[in-house]
Amino acid sequence: MWATPPPRGNKTCSLDCNKVGTCNALTGYCTCPAGWTGFNCLHPMKRHCTHTYTEWGFERFPQPANLSLGLERESMWAFPATHCAGFCDDTLAACFCPSNTTFGHIPAPPDAPLDSRPVRMGRPMDQFCQPNRLPDGRPTNWGTVEPEDLFGPEGWCNAEQPRHECPCYIDGWGGKNCMERYEQYCPNQCNGRGECELGYCHCDPGWHGIDCAHRSATADASAPGREATQRWVAEHVHTPAAREFEAGSVRKRPLIYVYELPSQYNVLMHQWRHTVGMCVPRHFAPDNVTVLTAWTYALESGFLEMLLQSEHRTLDPEEADYFYVPTFTSCFINPVRDTADSLYDFFYAVHFNRVQGATNMLLEAYHWIRAHHPYWDRRGGRDHIWLVTHDEAPCYVPAAIRPSIIISHWGRMDANHTSGTGYMADSYDADIRHPQFEPEGWRRKIEGFPCYDPAKDLVVPALKTPEHFGASPLAGAATRERTWLGFHRGRVQPENMQFARGIRQRLAKLAEEQGWAKRHRILVGEEKEVEGDYSSLLASSVFCLVLPGDGWTARMEDAMLHGCIPVIIMDEVHVAFESALDLASVSLRIPQSDMHRLPEILQAVPEELRQQMRHNLARVWQRYAYTSWRPYARAFRQIQQKHASVRGAPDQGAEGPATALLPATVPDLNPSADDAFVTIMAWLYGRIPATR
Repeated sequence: MWATPPPRGNKTCSLDCNKVGTCNALTGYCTCPAGWTGFNCLHPMKRHCTHTYTEWGFERFPQPANLSLGLERESMWAFPATHCAGFCDDTLAACFCPSNTTFGHIPAPPDAPLDSRPVRMGRPMDQFCQPNRLPDGRPTNWGTVEPEDLFGPEGWCNAEQPRHECPCYIDGWGGKNCMERYEQYCPNQCNGRGECELGYCHCDPGWHGIDCAHRSATADASAPGREATQRWVAEHVHTPAAREFEAGSVRKRPLIYVYELPSQYNVLMHQWRHTVGMCVPRHFAPDNVTVLTAWTYALESGFLEMLLQSEHRTLDPEEADYFYVPTFTSCFINPVRDTADSLYDFFYAVHFNRVQGATNMLLEAYHWIRAHHPYWDRRGGRDHIWLVTHDEAPCYVPAAIRPSIIISHWGRMDANHTSGTGYMADSYDADIRHPQFEPEGWRRKIEGFPCYDPAKDLVVPALKTPEHFGASPLAGAATRERTWLGFHRGRVQPENMQFARGIRQRLAKLAEEQGWAKRHRILVGEEKEVEGDYSSLLASSVFCLVLPGDGWTARMEDAMLHGCIPVIIMDEVHVAFESALDLASVSLRIPQSDMHRLPEILQAVPEELRQQMRHNLARVWQRYAYTSWRPYARAFRQIQQKHASVRGAPDQGAEGPATALLPATVPDLNPSADDAFVTIMAWLYGRIPATR
């Protein structure tokens, strides 16, 4: 497709977004940061620290600390995470040392500009840093720390060298006593054209968008962005869609437009997260070094950044093949939900069920899109893409968005499905009702569809850091003897048969009772029973079991990334890319009813077939890693270089490894070639005719 300049708006916004938000020059609407809402960011949106959830109504009020509540509650865990005996920042529901202490939080003066920073940030007091005694000395389950260690002369809030230290849980504040400022995470680091505020991009004048990639008709793009002077963000700023295209340039299809949604559907969840390494695929350390996170659901925000930085992104919705809807439901479910008590902490849902609010978030985003854009109605949503990454997330996607492409990690195909989670707060079975939020019940919003439709949906790999498969020969490590015939290590939960459909429990029991480890070289169990480096064990196994958990698990990815032949044991469930690749040539499927025959089945696979499967696996394994993403590409290269220095020259395996060692060491793989992101784009390209 021929490249054309992206549209550049000239609209202004009411009240200049109250000087706190970012004005969208294409629509005239504002995108607001935490603390503000409305089309012009005029209305305050407080998030109060809380010790008791509000059951009724649509208003929320401050809840002063009441340590005596800990006399009647069984533990600290009976309180929401933001119960606070210090100063509560009601923009984030973040607790800090009281203002009257030496290192307490001091907010900006009342007459300061609305976007002013605090006079002093102060030292944080998270849920693990709350007092465990009342003023009269009686113990309380409000907290776990002696008051003297918090508020005394040598305590956390007063001493230069406190005898007790509390966790640094606010992104961008760390180092000694949490007082050192460093770079915060934002998608695409705001394109170098904005200030990052805990995930929200406050764009420079003339720039707008979730990553400040859009510019107005009057914006000056000739001056370099922040990446020119802040070297630590340079790797994370890359926006081909925003460049000036030369005459005759062409674009890669599919072209995907990323909707600019109100922040409550995405980046507000990042601002409200109270754990640095959760909700995001990467963050910075106090020295501004990039840290790659291992958050289970990291593809939610990782895929968005890949897309924002991709050649497939377009800033012009009129030329788009697809429309991507960036919603952060996994971050909402945990850690945001249950932390405080605002309406968006629950998305109009009861506090004892987490997935109901995720459905409501998706449904509200759907209604917002239809109210503000014509593109859904143009093709009935068939060209829209939603990514949901939580355990059983595609099972509670609202029926209204089912015509779209649902990308997830869970490929359950049976029509009359019930929840398989072992964690009841995530069960979608109960028809939850509430006289104000859900007077007609919740399940009517999600019923009537399988979780996953292989004709239009896609199951994709989870986001695994290169370090996760660092011992794999496919990452350049030396090949090793595959001494274990079969392998699976993970939670078993023998008393919770709902978990993992009971498959893990039954296999672990069989393995123990029948001595599979000694008799058949098959390891099945939890970490305490199956010790050793996880990556090394995978790289030392012939077959690796792919079993469910609370829904999906990333065992297919673990197997593929280590050259271990996957053995899938979960009926009517597709694993990652099963509808896109020929997985029968690289994996085995065993019916759940035959799992007791696992040793017999694995031993019956002839060596010739094993060799062929490993050969095939070596050709497709990279499609299960996101190695083309810029920070992963760098990390992957570093792992390759480390292995090369250990191997020396000539490369080990150059003359061909022994059969038992296959697949061979891959010494210098191009991280940008045919990885998971490239595979998703290719699949979407092939789907374009079906969306028309």
